[in-house]
Amino acid sequence: MHLLISFSSFTDHPWPLLFALGAVVLAYGVFTLVGFGSALMAGGPLAMVMPVARVIPTLALLDFGGAAVRGWRAHREVAWGEFFRLLPGMLAGQLLGVLVLVRLPARVMAVILGLFIVAQGLGGLAGRKGAGFLFPWPWAQGLLGGVLGGLFGSGGFIYAAYLERRLASRSAFRGTQALLIALSTAWRLVLCWGAGLVDRNLLLTAVALFPALALGVYAGHHLDLHLKREQLVGLLNGLLIASGAGLMLRYLG
Repeated sequence: MHLLISFSSFTDHPWPLLFALGAVVLAYGVFTLVGFGSALMAGGPLAMVMPVARVIPTLALLDFGGAAVRGWRAHREVAWGEFFRLLPGMLAGQLLGVLVLVRLPARVMAVILGLFIVAQGLGGLAGRKGAGFLFPWPWAQGLLGGVLGGLFGSGGFIYAAYLERRLASRSAFRGTQALLIALSTAWRLVLCWGAGLVDRNLLLTAVALFPALALGVYAGHHLDLHLKREQLVGLLNGLLIASGAGLMLRYLG
């Protein structure tokens, strides 16, 4: 398995690979069911068995195909004015986030990621609405989303919070959000590649995890959890808190 793994523990023991596959199945099953959370759900568990600086580009590779297809399908519905107001901040923020990702020690980055995931889970359980809408200026909102995307692979909720308040049309909201996420994912890949975070091992790791992504999407389409949406969201936020806390305990311990 040396060619498929970008971290040494996979070559000695099978459990890290099985753990990573399970995390990806769960994350993309959740994403298919509720439409959000793939990076948050997979980021914490994957960071327990591989460096955070490799988790983010790995998830970007897994997300890229689906994001590109969604963005292309929705491009006719894009509100171009709002899109171009957010775009410069998003591009600059992603650059800043990836630069920080490259320079921070792995232990510090893992603890920050854990805190971020726990905060998202707690906010969800508290029923927080629109917390991502922090700035009246589109460039600042785009900058914040970009930084979070570059650091954690999860800044889309920041763009969504802004667009929900600016666009009355749901189709325009979905189209603009889809294109922003597609370009954000592509730009993050370019930046990670330029920073030396994407190499042959990482590409092969993403290939090895792709069947788990496909299984998660298939399961999400066909699985009836017999839960109301509110119950499902509560369960997911609980899983976020558990995964973030587990990641922090691992690195702080």
